[in-house]
Amino acid sequence: MDIYNWVRRHRGAIIFALSIIAILLLIANAWKHQILSAEWLKNQKDALAALNSIVTLFVFIAGAIFSYYRFFRGRTLSLRADPQIDVSVHPTDGSSNIHAYNVTIKNVGTSTIWNPKPNLKLIVHGPPEIERESEISSWYEEERANEHTVPIIEADERVSFFGHQEIQKEAWAVTYIASIQADSGDSWYISKTVTNAPNK
Repeated sequence: MDIYNWVRRHRGAIIFALSIIAILLLIANAWKHQILSAEWLKNQKDALAALNSIVTLFVFIAGAIFSYYRFFRGRTLSLRADPQIDVSVHPTDGSSNIHAYNVTIKNVGTSTIWNPKPNLKLIVHGPPEIERESEISSWYEEERANEHTVPIIEADERVSFFGHQEIQKEAWAVTYIASIQADSGDSWYISKTVTNAPNK
């Protein structure tokens, strides 16, 4: 199993080394059977110069394609976003605190994010009669209250969704798990746990 993993990790280098060995063996075999010789190479000098230019161009193109697939494929136009979540706790005269939450997503890629949809799950920690899990269904968005989506987020733009919940004061803490999903199927997640005590 260790050998298999090593071969899989170094597959590219192994294929390259075997290819070089195969080419060298082919040349040696051709030389042995006089298919290649010093006289033949001398007579084919101009043709070999042209062939050398073609091979150099081919190697350059192959290297460029290999570099693209190795380092850039799936990254250049991929959707990339930086989600953030901020929660502030505020006291009231009643038996609950107000938790105000703000979920922000910034497009840090080069492609447009279409129709991002926020989802927020909260987990209340505390005595058994207080503990609960629920989904946030009430959202506000900057300059577009009561709407759950925005059309697009361009590169380097930021969009925020916000809302609030009442949490009983007996609760110890609340965990917020935020996810944002785009029309492309890409999703981004972030979580945060806050103490159920008013911010100082």
